[in-house]
Amino acid sequence: MNYDVIVDCYTDEPSGLGVPPFLSVHSRYIAGTLEDNKRKYYYLTIDDLRFNAGETHDVASYNKRILNVTKNKNDVRNILANAENIYIVMGCFVKYEYVSAEPPSFVEVEELMKEYNCNKLLFYSLGGNELTRENIRKTVPQGLFSDIIFGNTYNYFIGEKNNKFTPNYDRLRTIAISSSSILNQLSRPLVIEVETAIGCNRKPGCTFCIEGMRGLPLQFREIEDIVAEIKSLYDKGALYFRLGRQPNFYAYKNCNPNAIEKLFQRIWEECPNIKTLHIDNVSPHNVNTLEGVKITEIIAKYTTAGNIAPFGVESFDPKIRELCNLNGSLDDIHESINMINKYGKERGENGLPKLLPGINIIYGLDGQSNKTLDYNLTNFRKMLDSGSWVRRVFVRKLTSPYGEQFDKYTKDKLEEFEYWNCKIRKEFTIPMLKKVFPVGLVIKDLRMEMFRNGDSILRQMATCPVRVVIKNTELKLDDFYNVRIIGYIGDRTLLGEVL
Repeated sequence: MNYDVIVDCYTDEPSGLGVPPFLSVHSRYIAGTLEDNKRKYYYLTIDDLRFNAGETHDVASYNKRILNVTKNKNDVRNILANAENIYIVMGCFVKYEYVSAEPPSFVEVEELMKEYNCNKLLFYSLGGNELTRENIRKTVPQGLFSDIIFGNTYNYFIGEKNNKFTPNYDRLRTIAISSSSILNQLSRPLVIEVETAIGCNRKPGCTFCIEGMRGLPLQFREIEDIVAEIKSLYDKGALYFRLGRQPNFYAYKNCNPNAIEKLFQRIWEECPNIKTLHIDNVSPHNVNTLEGVKITEIIAKYTTAGNIAPFGVESFDPKIRELCNLNGSLDDIHESINMINKYGKERGENGLPKLLPGINIIYGLDGQSNKTLDYNLTNFRKMLDSGSWVRRVFVRKLTSPYGEQFDKYTKDKLEEFEYWNCKIRKEFTIPMLKKVFPVGLVIKDLRMEMFRNGDSILRQMATCPVRVVIKNTELKLDDFYNVRIIGYIGDRTLLGEVL
């Protein structure tokens, strides 16, 4: 029997996550098109291939390189050897130390797949034009892939000839529903990414942003299409969802509070037992508006506790903000932080605040000077002094649209970046962490995700969840626990005890 294979090597985009415990839209939508075409397929992860190559777990630590195997792990060689087409999905924007997964390099993919001689296509989630293809071809081992595909994966299968990033939401309606078949091959629970829109509501947008390279107008999926997709996944057992894969959730239906409320109402009507319903990216300039106030109240009301609205602040330096056309003023940012706190600071049933802002900061933007870090720290102190809470801070280097593997930073710049990280961590991130997660706080329904050096690491199935370490204990993988916070380990990790 002819069949195809999807090999998920994981994606991490500015607008969407696909590294476990998240499942990207890219692999799912390949599965959906194959299912629609009544084409048999197998879904594998890079972990399956590593497991097949002989990697194992240690006594004191799980090997996170093989932690996300599928139900097909014991038949990998046979599945790949007899495939007609192999579709490899990958593309991580930043180099990040993930808790329970490790995306591969192109060299590793070559080593694990070179023996299979069928048609191998790479679906690369980053970039956005032919320049991307030129850069990727310089990095990918020669002869490894028959072709490299950019844009929405389903566009390849439906014959889209123009901008491959342009969505076809009419065709996606059925593809998204059919994609739920992929869950039959998974062995661990995942947070399912669900696309709601594409494109940015600011023209021109930030000068360095990947959205500008793609040049797409803002387009929205219809409410009932989103609901039908979630319902199909829910009916197959999925309980954790994130409305991600868009630059700004508040922009949905042109910042329409009624449409956003209807979307949440319909999701809960069809899927009443969902355990996680979160959002992703938010532009602060849309929060401190009349519509934004209503949307904030709606999100806090209808999403599950522990939710985060990540702000693409990028820099508090006025010169950088002007040169890079960053969204909103400094007043907008602080007012928006206060606004989200007003409606989201209250703790939910699981002990976590319902909705808090997150802050993204970028090192290396145009206009950066020796004053930039001071501007950032001054504004972070203002947040601490205001009494508002911020859920997390993510400081990263400016990254090529093709991914961080294409960036070259000098030793001096890398050392300066680490200095930034240390200063922000010490002066803001850790003090804020202690406010949001005080000693004695009880957090419910944390999933045992990783066992490392004799300790268990638990996290919420959620957007940007905090880590909780249970020392000298091996809990059962993927079981859920209630814990009490008893201390702190660094800037993003808590010390806990199981109740």
